[in-house]
Amino acid sequence: MLPVKTFAVASAVLIASASAAISADPAKLRFATVGVGSAWYAYGAGIADLVKTKLPSGSSVDVLPVAGGKGNIKLLQKGETEMAISFPMPAAEGCGGFGEFKTKHDKVRGLIGGLDTYYFGTFVTKKSGAKSWNDITAGKVRLLTAKVGGTGEVGVRQVLGLMGSSKDDVAKKGGGVKAMARKATASAISDGKADGWAHVVTRGHPVATQLTTTNDMIMLGLPGDVVKGMVSKHGWVEATVPPNTFKGQTEPVATVKAASNIMVSSTMPDDVAYTITKTIIENADKVKKIHAALSNFDPKNAANPGLVGNCPFHPGAVKYYKEAGLMK
Repeated sequence: MLPVKTFAVASAVLIASASAAISADPAKLRFATVGVGSAWYAYGAGIADLVKTKLPSGSSVDVLPVAGGKGNIKLLQKGETEMAISFPMPAAEGCGGFGEFKTKHDKVRGLIGGLDTYYFGTFVTKKSGAKSWNDITAGKVRLLTAKVGGTGEVGVRQVLGLMGSSKDDVAKKGGGVKAMARKATASAISDGKADGWAHVVTRGHPVATQLTTTNDMIMLGLPGDVVKGMVSKHGWVEATVPPNTFKGQTEPVATVKAASNIMVSSTMPDDVAYTITKTIIENADKVKKIHAALSNFDPKNAANPGLVGNCPFHPGAVKYYKEAGLMK
C-alpha cells in the first residue's frame, strides 16, 4: 500500500491531469454578429482570430452574420450560439424580460463591456431639404433603417414615439420609414428611392461611410426632450458626435449612444470564458487594430455591469476580472 502522503500526492496528480484533459478539449464556438460588411462582423472575425490561438488545439470560432443586438440575445437563450455581440439596451431587456422581450432570458451572461461607441445616427440628403427630425415626423422624408427588431430600427420607433408619432403616422403624411438590408441602402438613396437612413453607427461604419461618400448628406441631431426620453425611458446615454466623425458632418451633433459588448451563453465552460476574457483584455492593443471603431477600447470598462445590461457576468469572466483587479 502507498503511504497516505504518497497516495494524496498521487491522487492530486490524477485529479490535475483529469482537469487538464477536460480543459484541453477543443472548444467549438459560434459567434453571432450581424451582416457581412458590418463593423460587428469585422469585430467578430478579428476577435475570433485572436482568441483561437489561446484555446485548446482544434478549437474553432465560427463567425455568424446574424442577428443584431436583439436577435443575438435570443440566439444565446435558444442555444443557437455561444458568443454574441450586442448592446446594453437589448441585453438589459432580455435578462430582465421587459421591453422587446416577453420573458427573462436567463441563459445570457456578460463577458466584455464597452468595446466601442455607437451613436444613434440620422443621415439625410441635402436635396431632401430636411433640417430636423420634425421634418421626418411631418412626412417630408422617406427614411430607411435596419431590419425590424435591430437596435437601429428599435431606436427609430423609440424616437418617433417620444415625438408623438409612429411609422404609420409618417406614412399617412406622405413620408415613410422602411426597413432595408444594409447592402441595398446606399444604392436606394443614390437612385432617389429614399431620402435618408437612421441606424446605430460608429466611426468608420461601412454603410455610413458609403452613404456619405457617394451622396451629399447631412447628419440630423435629436431634439433635447427626445434625448432625455431616450435616456430615462429606454436606457441610452446622452452623447454628442464630435465634428468630422462622418463626411460632411462639420458640426457637433446631439444624439444618444450605446457601447457594443460581448455576451455569452451560461453553458460556456468556465475555463473557455476565462481564456477568452483574458485574451481580449491582455491584448487590447491588438483588439484596437481590428477596426477603427475599436480604437478607444479601454479594458478598465470591460467589467462595468451597466455595459452588459446589468446581466450576470459569466463565472469564468468574473474569475479573470478579480485576478486582474478589475472587479471586487
